[in-house]
Amino acid sequence: MSSAGLPESFDPTVAAREAFAWSGDVPVSDFTRLADLLVSQSGMVRVSLHAGFGAERQPTMTITLAAQLEQSCQRCLQPVTVVIHHEHTVAWVADAAALERFDALEDDLDADAVEYLPMPDSSRVMTLVLVEDELMLSLPIVPMHDECALPVTVADSGDEHPFAALAQLKTLKH
Repeated sequence: MSSAGLPESFDPTVAAREAFAWSGDVPVSDFTRLADLLVSQSGMVRVSLHAGFGAERQPTMTITLAAQLEQSCQRCLQPVTVVIHHEHTVAWVADAAALERFDALEDDLDADAVEYLPMPDSSRVMTLVLVEDELMLSLPIVPMHDECALPVTVADSGDEHPFAALAQLKTLKH
């Protein structure tokens, strides 16, 4: 992996027990799935990871991201800089029953505070994949400039209607 010090994968329980923490810059080009959503793969993403245990002793990871990414404006199709400041906490639960219990409690709790996920079968989470998922979820659905420099069209002051030619076709007899 080209991101120095970022582990390829981690066991959520071990990471929480050891209070794993990592901060550093990851090149945008390391996020292969993100490439289709960007105009440019240059730049860096500031990543901060902090592991611990949640209120019910489930392993958690708080992911903090900061970046400036280039996407295509959906109005003018020119590059637009999207500023990302994202923080999210993920908690892993032991089984599907626990996941259902936490999902049911989300209505009573702050739903944005923690996202509950099932513990992976291999007990290993791919670090870069987790970070890339969070990065992709933090992007705007429709990236746009606040104001676009769209070309201004001047209305034709002539009396000719744009569909006048169609009216002439209608009068032709076969």
